Amino acid sequence: MYIRTAFALVLMALSGCTHIQSAESLEIYDERTGNTLSIVRVPMVFARDRTDVAAHARDYVTLVAVEVDHSGEYSEYLLAYRWSTVDRRMSAPADPRAGQLQIQSDGRVINLTAVEEMPMSVARPELHAPKHAHAVAHAYRIDAATLRFIADSHELTVRLPQEASATPFEIWSDGRMALAQFVTRAAVP
Repeated sequence: MYIRTAFALVLMALSGCTHIQSAESLEIYDERTGNTLSIVRVPMVFARDRTDVAAHARDYVTLVAVEVDHSGEYSEYLLAYRWSTVDRRMSAPADPRAGQLQIQSDGRVINLTAVEEMPMSVARPELHAPKHAHAVAHAYRIDAATLRFIADSHELTVRLPQEASATPFEIWSDGRMALAQFVTRAAVP
C-alpha cells in the first residue's frame, strides 16, 4: 500500500502538475498560465439527434465549470466543447470562430460570448475534453450566481445561435448535482 502511494506521488511530481481531489472539484496547476484551476468533477453534456445524416448520430456540447485562481484573484468560466459523432464528410465541423452560447434555464435565457483568449490550457484530460472527437473549445466568463441558477434549474437546454440548426441541445449527461457542489465550494475562498 505504501509503495503504491509513493509511486503515485512520484508520478505526479514527474508530470509537473499538482492534483488535489475533493468531492466537489479537482484542482490542478496550469503550467502555461501559472494559475490554479478548480474544475467541476462531472461536466454537463448536451446532445441533439442528427438523424438527417445517420442513425444514432448526434451533435454534442460539453459544459465544464472552472474557477481560475490568479494570485488570489478568482474568476469563474464555463468551458464549452462543441463536438459531433457525425461523419465529417456528411456535415461541416463546428466553426472555431463562432463563440455564441445560449443557455435556456427555467424560462430564463443566458446569452454568453466567448472570451478572446483561452484562460487555460484545454489540452488537459482533467478539463473533460471529448476523447474521441474533434472538438472546438471556447471559454465564457460567468459568475457564481449564474452557475448556481443553472445547477438548480429543472429545465435546461443549450443553443448555439450561430449554427444553421435551430434544434436545441438537450441534457445527455446530467452534471447539475456536481455543479451545485462545485459552486458551493467555489463560493468559499
